[in-house]
Amino acid sequence: MEAQIRKYQHIITQSDAVLHFLQNLDIEMIDAVLEPNRTYQNFQKHIFIQKLGHALDQFIQSGDTYLWRYSGLCDSKTCNYQCSGYTFIGNHSGNYFDLIIDIKKGVVQDMYECIHFKCSDENIVKNRCIEIDEMGEIDDDDLPF
Repeated sequence: MEAQIRKYQHIITQSDAVLHFLQNLDIEMIDAVLEPNRTYQNFQKHIFIQKLGHALDQFIQSGDTYLWRYSGLCDSKTCNYQCSGYTFIGNHSGNYFDLIIDIKKGVVQDMYECIHFKCSDENIVKNRCIEIDEMGEIDDDDLPF
């Protein structure tokens, strides 16, 4: 029991939990901790979760068990310039995605992909970009929940 408590000591806020479970490829826990009545990447939460789950499955299918996280900013003056986020890179494949994560007072307000993301660590090696929105539109009738 004490080991389990120590395992999650770094999780203080809802946003800490989202980042932790993203890095650990745990879509069920991400779903559980994200606010239910928000949109993420302009999708209803349940659609975003399905798309994000599909992206995380691609990491898992590539042999990844963890996503390394590197901070950075949107570098495009035409969209979300200077908004902060993270590059998440698979620990085995080197595949990645870049997410702007809007956090206010420890709560994730929105999450969305950023194609103009500039990572603070310029020495990281990236392989193939995994796109959250590559599944296309999803019909609510096709959703399992």
